[in-house]
Amino acid sequence: LEEELGKHLVIDGVVLLGNTSTITLGYLEELDLAQQVHKYSRPAADVSVEEEDGRSYFASGEKGVYKIPPFYAPEGKRYRLKVVCEGKTYYSDWVEPVNPPTITDVSISADEKNVYVKMSMEDSGNGYGYAAVQFEEYWRFHTDYIKMFYYDERFNKVGSLMNPDMSFYKCWKKNNSASQSIINYLEFDNKVQNYTVQEFLRINNRNHEEYHIRVKLWNLTEDQYRYRKLLETNASIGGNLFSPEPGEISGNVYCETDPAEKVYGYVNISRITYKDAALNDRYARMGTLYPLREVAEEDYYDMYKKGFEPVFTLDTAHGPVVGWGEARCYNCVAAGGTLEKPDFD
Repeated sequence: LEEELGKHLVIDGVVLLGNTSTITLGYLEELDLAQQVHKYSRPAADVSVEEEDGRSYFASGEKGVYKIPPFYAPEGKRYRLKVVCEGKTYYSDWVEPVNPPTITDVSISADEKNVYVKMSMEDSGNGYGYAAVQFEEYWRFHTDYIKMFYYDERFNKVGSLMNPDMSFYKCWKKNNSASQSIINYLEFDNKVQNYTVQEFLRINNRNHEEYHIRVKLWNLTEDQYRYRKLLETNASIGGNLFSPEPGEISGNVYCETDPAEKVYGYVNISRITYKDAALNDRYARMGTLYPLREVAEEDYYDMYKKGFEPVFTLDTAHGPVVGWGEARCYNCVAAGGTLEKPDFD
């Protein structure tokens, strides 16, 4: 590709008053519009939220991802995002946030296969008829096996552990929803019942012991709702910010230094509400365990050097043997967990 056709700053995110907020920045470079070829880079910038009376609340971060800590935001004030990047200053439109809809219920239920987290909500009386939903979740899980054997490479022998180490049997995991779900609650007479926020299989390790979820809800204006819908449409057809109609997706961000510069993204500033729910192991179902393997004695050393260890008794057609496996089947940290219990942001 010989010619760069354009380089555009993308500013996107939600400033949730009273909550930690995330803003993402990036340069999207059009290399060939006909082929929809582009590359993406993350610039360094100074990011802050401005209140109309002159106060500023600064973000921290790097590589295009910036976190704004919670700050006191009295009603009746307008706010906007400010970004200073590569010598230019960018702003979002001024916004006076309104109170979010009310979450009336968050419930957890299951059918034969799946577990569902569902939310019910209603308008608070001064909303726009549109809302966005995200969630945070954390849970305690256990590994498939307790390590009952050890390998002694000095003698190339496997032995039984008299006191198995249980300290890495149970861990915690945390996850935040990767995207916003958007709702047009005008279509439901300003009330939404049993909207599915999250679902997972009953064999998922979220069901092992203890599961917590926080459902977050905030208002969108009609323009914000249309912008998010267009992004969803583009994503569903494999497009990007340049397809199908770039002019419709530019958003509410502009460059004060160079008003002719096209900037992409939509920064939403809103008040937030949330509601928590929890689950024990009542919906848990046994799934397929990590497949341990039988190892011949002459292969012990090679398997050990490849990261395998003797773990648990494995039943075979010729009787019980020692099954070998990778650390993630008996060490919950190796399986992506943490020993420290997390909390919601």
